[in-house]
Amino acid sequence: MFKVRFLFLLIFLSACNVVKINSNFSTRKLTRNSIKNFDYSTPDFQVNYWKGGEGPVIVLLHGFAGNAQLTWKNELLALAKNHTVIAPDLLWFGKSKATLEPNLNNQTIALKQLLNHLKIDTFSVIGQSYGGFLALNLALNNPTFIRQLCIANSPGNTFNKEELTGVAKKYNVENVADLFIFKEAKYLQRLYDLAAYKKHNLPSFLEKQLYDTYFNQHHLALIALMKSLQKEEISVAKNSTLWPIKSLVIWGENDALFSLKEGEKFAASIHADFYSIQKCGHAAQLDQPKLFSKAIVDFFNH
Repeated sequence: MFKVRFLFLLIFLSACNVVKINSNFSTRKLTRNSIKNFDYSTPDFQVNYWKGGEGPVIVLLHGFAGNAQLTWKNELLALAKNHTVIAPDLLWFGKSKATLEPNLNNQTIALKQLLNHLKIDTFSVIGQSYGGFLALNLALNNPTFIRQLCIANSPGNTFNKEELTGVAKKYNVENVADLFIFKEAKYLQRLYDLAAYKKHNLPSFLEKQLYDTYFNQHHLALIALMKSLQKEEISVAKNSTLWPIKSLVIWGENDALFSLKEGEKFAASIHADFYSIQKCGHAAQLDQPKLFSKAIVDFFNH
């Protein structure tokens, strides 16, 4: 009987756009809590972002998949109780786009222009994965603007890039970029396996819905963005400028993309506290959402 009910459930879900339903539900929940969606446009780019709450400003920067809402919904709701929260879709993700050359520096420039537009001169920032590289680049070039810095599963400028060769070989791709940028929905399972500690087989209908919503756009720009990140060097010599900033590095102990030792090394280089989460991969929101959110809220509330 259970198998029959489960089969009917799958048939029902496959007929619905589960991803869109979930996104609409998240939008309503954020809006009910006065976290609203906005657009900021210049001749060079358009940034879609979420903003709400009151108090000291926290900027939340997502990784190389999805968008701000998908990544930070729970954290926006929790942090907005005591802070002003701002979570942009980074350029070429979600609803944000640009005519600029895809690279980390242009991401940083667009973010600074958004903050200037909002008349924000001091703030805290959290970046996850790719967003961590952006947060670090922003902080190193503007250390006096940063109140608190949190980096999650992003190895910063001390990373041994040779490790990525092993990751690519393990997942049978030529370049790590191929794990994040692909033109067929079936490869989403591979990305999920990389990101998550807890393994689940994604139904094909869900793969397609997720792919069409979050991955099936800006392919050329994203390839260029990933390649530029692998070539760009963020100066390690500047790390001492971050020592006075209260900082935290959070890591999933079972991260298959960036090893735990790389997180510990980076945390030491910026004199940050280090917090590791057991039974957790590269995307803590998938594996340990409660522990991840608690660690972030506790950090920014003190």
